[in-house]
Amino acid sequence: MNVTNKNGNGKRVTKTTKERRKRLGQIIKEQRSVQGLTQAQFASLVNQEYFTFISQVEQGYVRVPPHDTELWARILGVDTKAFAQECVKAYESLEYYHSIYGHDAVAPMTGKK
Repeated sequence: MNVTNKNGNGKRVTKTTKERRKRLGQIIKEQRSVQGLTQAQFASLVNQEYFTFISQVEQGYVRVPPHDTELWARILGVDTKAFAQECVKAYESLEYYHSIYGHDAVAPMTGKK
């Protein structure tokens, strides 16, 4: 089932989109923990004033700022291209993702098609 709701920007978000965003949020949380960082420490390193922003990203409510993708990847200790690919999969339509990476593409960090 592909139920839609409006997000904070008034845009429609499907249930599957929410699931992809939550999955990326879990990866970010796990990698942050591997690096030994609290949300507050990580927020400071990625130039976010409030640690609650990190919480919102980890819960799938807001996006990683596109202009900070490389910074987040570096601090999380992950490959930048792999992280960017996961961001595209989580935040953009699957049609867009498949146009870039192909229909059989497996996201490098989640291992999911």
